[in-house]
Amino acid sequence: MIPGVAVPLSILGTFAVMYLLGYSLNNLSLMALTLSVGFVVDDAIVMLENIVRYMGNGAHAHGGRVSGFARIGFTIVSMTISLVAVFIPVLFMGGIRRQAAA
Repeated sequence: MIPGVAVPLSILGTFAVMYLLGYSLNNLSLMALTLSVGFVVDDAIVMLENIVRYMGNGAHAHGGRVSGFARIGFTIVSMTISLVAVFIPVLFMGGIRRQAAA
């Protein structure tokens, strides 16, 4: 259920930010959106697998969540920041901003 909730929310948030910043929807932004959805789903699955592993070893639901996040939370956050940093130059490419009406 978590990827089923995380993916639509991240897509809606992305479209909202793109609209507010004046970006258009083109092939490059669709490629970035596809990659981002993949990263969100991958991170959610990795986190879920780690929590289930702790719960399988006898931890309660809350204890499994806390232990699972404490164990790999920093890794997931640092991977996400690194991937965002990789795509920052794409923001400065010419031709992807919407032209102002004359």
